[in-house]
Amino acid sequence: MTTYDYADLYEAQYRPGRRLRRAVARILWVALFLVRPGLALDIWRGR
Repeated sequence: MTTYDYADLYEAQYRPGRRLRRAVARILWVALFLVRPGLALDIWRGR
């Protein structure tokens, strides 16, 4: 196996939900901006 093969294996088996977690995080940010825009902006500035 080459390094590239190990990278594919790692991405396929050990990190399958990365895209899902990012999508959920974006949905939560949008919801927070809609519900409490001031709080969302304070958190955003703090990052």
